[in-house]
Amino acid sequence: MNFAWDARFLRIFYGVAACSWMPHWACHYYRLETHSSFVVGSWAFSSTDSIVSLFIYSLLVALNLLAIQSEKYRIMAAAVTGIGHLGLGSLHAYRLLYPFTFEVFGYPWTYGASLREVLVVVPFGLVSLFVAIALKAERFRA
Repeated sequence: MNFAWDARFLRIFYGVAACSWMPHWACHYYRLETHSSFVVGSWAFSSTDSIVSLFIYSLLVALNLLAIQSEKYRIMAAAVTGIGHLGLGSLHAYRLLYPFTFEVFGYPWTYGASLREVLVVVPFGLVSLFVAIALKAERFRA
């Protein structure tokens, strides 16, 4: 049995993938509610930026929830989740090598927190891409 095709594994994977976007969603929701700052380098997020971010993260959550039951969305959900997490992880890895301002809720984001982001989101991004590629390969063989 190959785990990438196993229905139970895939339901769990896409549930976890949907949940993986919620901390990012909650960050923007909370900063909007508290009118606190969110700064990445020279980009100070506006309220509009955070509303757009909420919309994007909501779409990512919904896409992964759809993928739990619908095979039609599985490759796209895994691929987008993988690319997204690798992008976020790369941003934090870059920050560790070339420090820049990162402020959340008016407080500086620590380098230790960036390291934790790299250690969590990069492996999950890689697993997500692996799932997307494995499912695409299986569909190609079918």
